[in-house]
Amino acid sequence: MKTIPQNKLNEDLFVVLKTIFHYERIFIEQFGLKFEEIYILQHLRRNPVVRVTDISRELQLPMFTISRLVYRLAEGGYLTKEQDSEDRRNYFLHLSEKGEKTLNDIENSTYNRISANVTNMTEDQINELLNLANQLHVVLGVTKEVVH
Repeated sequence: MKTIPQNKLNEDLFVVLKTIFHYERIFIEQFGLKFEEIYILQHLRRNPVVRVTDISRELQLPMFTISRLVYRLAEGGYLTKEQDSEDRRNYFLHLSEKGEKTLNDIENSTYNRISANVTNMTEDQINELLNLANQLHVVLGVTKEVVH
């Protein structure tokens, strides 16, 4: 079994977390959205019938946190809410045209940023990067069901 030096791993993971933190700041500055909000919009795009409780369960966050995020997204015009006729305390969420356009803009921005930053990498290095991204959930011990 191969071992990883703990000090190096700790430092490298700190750099990864710091990088993700600063990358999120770019989204906040450019689009006014946090990762959690972008995730909710992505989830709505992939799942046509979603309740607020579904998102709370999916993200494993308390309802009050999700409700606050959903309220902000609805106020911004990124999604619409439709009251559940069977449970009036709950709402179905739908991605709006603005939400869809914003997701497209985010994806294009991300693609352009990454494409520009890998121009000096070899094809093997790019494939290695993509493979690592695809296996990150395994390395971090997050179940595939949670991320797929």
